[in-house]
Amino acid sequence: MPALRVSRFPRRLALSLLLFAAGLVLMQMTAGTLLAFENTGSLGTARLGHTATLLPNGKVLVAGGSQVIANSPYFLASAELYDPATGTWTATGNLVTARSFHTATLLPNGKVLVAGGANSSGRDGLASAELYDPANGTWKATGSLAGARVSHTATLLPNGKVLAAGYYGGPPPASAELYDPTSETWTATGNPGPALGRNTATLLPSGKVLVAGGNNGSTDGVVASAELYDPANGVNGTWTDTGSLLQRRMDHTATLLLNGKVLVSGGYFASAELYDPASGTWTATGGMGSARFSHTATLLSNGKVLVAGGGGPGGPVASAELYDPASGTWTTTSSLATAREYHTATLLPNGKVLIAAGYDNSVALASCELYDPSAMPTPTPTATATATPTATPTSTPTPTPATSLNVSTRSRVQTGDNVMIGGFIVTGNASKKVIVRALGPSLAKSGLSGVLADPVLELHGPDGSLILSNDNWRENPDQALLIQASGIPPQDDLESAIVATLPPAGYTAVVKGKSNGTGLALVEVYDLDQSADAKLANLSTRAFVETGDNVVIAGFILGGADGSPQMIVRAMGPSLAPLGVTNVLADPTLEVRDGNGAMVAFNDNWQDNPAQAAQLTAAGFAPRNDLESALAIRLSPGTYTAIVAGKNGGTGVGMAEIYNLQ
Repeated sequence: MPALRVSRFPRRLALSLLLFAAGLVLMQMTAGTLLAFENTGSLGTARLGHTATLLPNGKVLVAGGSQVIANSPYFLASAELYDPATGTWTATGNLVTARSFHTATLLPNGKVLVAGGANSSGRDGLASAELYDPANGTWKATGSLAGARVSHTATLLPNGKVLAAGYYGGPPPASAELYDPTSETWTATGNPGPALGRNTATLLPSGKVLVAGGNNGSTDGVVASAELYDPANGVNGTWTDTGSLLQRRMDHTATLLLNGKVLVSGGYFASAELYDPASGTWTATGGMGSARFSHTATLLSNGKVLVAGGGGPGGPVASAELYDPASGTWTTTSSLATAREYHTATLLPNGKVLIAAGYDNSVALASCELYDPSAMPTPTPTATATATPTATPTSTPTPTPATSLNVSTRSRVQTGDNVMIGGFIVTGNASKKVIVRALGPSLAKSGLSGVLADPVLELHGPDGSLILSNDNWRENPDQALLIQASGIPPQDDLESAIVATLPPAGYTAVVKGKSNGTGLALVEVYDLDQSADAKLANLSTRAFVETGDNVVIAGFILGGADGSPQMIVRAMGPSLAPLGVTNVLADPTLEVRDGNGAMVAFNDNWQDNPAQAAQLTAAGFAPRNDLESALAIRLSPGTYTAIVAGKNGGTGVGMAEIYNLQ
């Protein structure tokens, strides 16, 4: 809330005394350290409390925010685009309503949803929402929230809907809400959800959302509580309590790590803690060198977390630190050129981090900086008065005789929610170099008709952020060289491909038709570095299942000299409905065939075979609906396909899943 945020600054003297009494030791970078931050183009308008969104085209949209004039906030409707290729900003269309401390969410259709925020000096917020269309650079109003929200959270769910939760100040909303991009309307969740603001929300690998900490708007209303939202439970999802934070926090950060845990840091303290979704509990981890709040935390491509800037006991800070999940410790890196808080940090496709605008304790900033991990200096250990816990050793995995070398899915690509969405997981102790391809025109050479004429490919990270996108594989010269060097470039210039080195985590490849084109397409992921201590562990693809050549066909190649890994193959349909997916495949069937086309196994309903059902249940992969199909089988190295079709010619949205359990 802007009025509160402005009035909060003079209270830093009290915070300084608190930190001194706690015996925290603050540390700066040593002289002569190499700089990892460099200045880039400045925004046309200085701002704080804005949002920054990475668009599918690689540009960054900054929207709204406020300035501080005569110690009072002035709210902005302007928006700007940052182009990493030139390092410059250009103006784009203005918001319909000026706002600050709102949320911005990139939708699967490429538009950006902005919701809530404040545009007055009081505590009352906005209920209005609007959509930005990158195709024409304009904003339009969309359905309004049921209640006004400021300093809340917005999370894109796997079903494409957006969860808005929490608020700060003003009348509390009756419930958390879900935005449906198809109808452009909001609906209440199954039960009220958190009545807090200035908290964090993190999408977990399970599809649940962790909301932690925050302030309920009362005097000393900072809390340690945490809740989980499950979109699959009930019509509109439900909330349940989970383990509480070890420390009451607000204005902190929460970052999903590659190991599936959540790192929470800061919030007027230097301490940090980890949430384990498996146990629902929090444990302490190494503390930062500086207490901070309203800072940023960014997961880097190397798996470390960059924390930069924020408010400190003496005002905005310029220091930055890196958290290493392997050791559970922090190290200092070079400092920002300008101390700032209420700024944004955006991970760019090139691996750099864009730090934009913010507040320097007197005025809003227009300056921006880039953090380059490749220029990172030798880390200096972060000093802290509290003992750093010893990191739990990570066990060395047992070598797998047969590993996944390639996963692919062929299906008909439609529009909207019925584009092809392929997910895959990299597991192990090292990064994996892969090539992802989206093929269409070249499928005609195999005798297929109705192929997708011009596929577009997007690669998204574990938090849903865009890593890279590609239309025609030759359009990016640097990528084109990597694609050709892989030895498997697409056969048609209109097809798409991306080469990336990915740390262990879950990733999503989205294939759609250019200009809403439709047709038969193939998405593929190939392992380009089989020597790395990592593997492709599973594939899941959601698409519209039709009949004939337009069923969903998921292919996978198992490499290795010998051994038969345990595989789980599933065909899902009815259980997608609770996630908000419409027109689901009512009764999927599943076939697994070998490289010669011979049937290896077939299943209609997963409980048809009691022995199979027992194996699936013991492994934790029993489908939620009795009409869904699944197989637990051992397969020798070779080429296989899993075919998902509708019983009796049924059609609808279905999902094929392939898991390598070894």
